[in-house]
Amino acid sequence: MKKILFLLTIGLIALTAFFTNPNQNRHKEEIKNKVTSIIQKSKNEQSNKSDGGLEQAGQALGMMIGGAIIDGIIDNIISTDNYILFSTTKLNWDGNTRIIGFGAFGNVFISDKLDEAVKEVLLKKSKL
Repeated sequence: MKKILFLLTIGLIALTAFFTNPNQNRHKEEIKNKVTSIIQKSKNEQSNKSDGGLEQAGQALGMMIGGAIIDGIIDNIISTDNYILFSTTKLNWDGNTRIIGFGAFGNVFISDKLDEAVKEVLLKKSKL
């Protein structure tokens, strides 16, 4: 009886995982949210240092335009692999492919390495 109950429990968990496995759009949406959040935090830190209202207005306009650019870039460099019960988020950049996230049970978990990479790009951009 315990074996049957165990198998039924495993089967129920597997069915739940199958039906709640996030699709590629969910993975991309999570990446976009995370990248936008990182950029917004960076811009807020910079705007706290600036006093000009005109500069802040320019930054807001830049965020709007940047959002459209981010969407286009992410659509091209992010892909997913679906393994029926879970899925992985992959970053394809300069011919290299890296797994940067994991999706299961309706959730997508993105690695902190993405934060580091985006901050590094922003730091290089601010030095130019």
